[in-house]
Amino acid sequence: MNNGPIADFSYRLKEIARDLSFLGHPRYPLDQLTKLFPQHQNFIVELEDVSVPFGVDVLAKRKAMDKFLTDLAHADLHPSMKRIFTKRVEDYHTLLSMMENFDNVFFYDHCIKLYGTSHPTTQNNSFLYFLEQIPQYCVPDESETTLKGEEARQYLKNRLLETFNDTDVDVRPSSSLLSDSSAGRKILKLNPHKSYSTQHLDIFLVHEGWAHLGTSLNGAAQTEHPWLGTWSPRTTFLQEGLAILTEIITGSMTHERWSKVILRHLATSMAERGSNIQDVYAFLRHHQMEELDAFKLALRVFRGVPLEGGMAFTKELLYLHGMIQLLYHMQFYQADLRSVWVGKLSFEEHILLMDNPKSLHTDLKYFPLGLEDPIVQVKLKKLQELAFSLFKHGFING
Repeated sequence: MNNGPIADFSYRLKEIARDLSFLGHPRYPLDQLTKLFPQHQNFIVELEDVSVPFGVDVLAKRKAMDKFLTDLAHADLHPSMKRIFTKRVEDYHTLLSMMENFDNVFFYDHCIKLYGTSHPTTQNNSFLYFLEQIPQYCVPDESETTLKGEEARQYLKNRLLETFNDTDVDVRPSSSLLSDSSAGRKILKLNPHKSYSTQHLDIFLVHEGWAHLGTSLNGAAQTEHPWLGTWSPRTTFLQEGLAILTEIITGSMTHERWSKVILRHLATSMAERGSNIQDVYAFLRHHQMEELDAFKLALRVFRGVPLEGGMAFTKELLYLHGMIQLLYHMQFYQADLRSVWVGKLSFEEHILLMDNPKSLHTDLKYFPLGLEDPIVQVKLKKLQELAFSLFKHGFING
């Protein structure tokens, strides 16, 4: 396989992807939110209004993508690589359409193209049975130490340095997150106003740190295949599944955390089936979720769509859908965790790398040693076998 043009197209792809992470910086109808949730006014004022435009030149982006595809068609590249680059660019086109239709029904239509919908799984008995088996892998949160602010930030930074070089990672405070933490290319953000148990911080370590930061840093270190360091919506399916799976097999997943993961899925399904944002918020509060946490999760579910219900931001489904598909995928192809830690990749892209190990050689800069623990490997194998036995033709098609 000719690797020559791969780097050139990878860097062009990275430039196209620049500024397209707008989904992480959503806008909301703030006046409407204030009327519906006056008790959360202090948080609402930190959000961006839908009237604030996204800083992206859509026309220039589309022209750059069209030129990319034209040049790609004439490039001396293997058809498999051309297909990977083409599908990533198609995803970026869909993202731009979502941006142009933020806060209306067409946003939801495009969202489904990228992230799917809950409708096929809500009555899938195999899916429901699989979820019922996970609590046996969960642990109680028995940590006695609670940290906040700088202490929490420093604890998490020190744990990250057990795996990563100091120059490659940092933990910084952010009070506007819709979640308790999030990861960028090198930065892990943490809510400075919330208190966390050390066990809770360890969840961030393996989810945001080991999985998301780790694959970002490994992708950025790829010299022959820089495209592995570039985010694309199609990589989210594998990425979010990998992060949740890592929590479970490392013994980091608490019962409370698993309940929240399930509630996130149920809340998204409710919104798709017609529940409005107040219904979803009430549902989450009924299940003992704290007021602000329930509000933030409701905002995540209604990111980019009208608050009246009937649609949702379905990326929230990928934590569970992605985990099961990843387990099936690994069992079917007899793949190991190292092979999916090389960067930001989709399932199809992972297959291509496995099929061409010599011509598509990838390096692994970081891999958490905790994942090599025999107990972790046993848990992983059991879950792989369970997923494979339940979904005979793959989770997506099963």
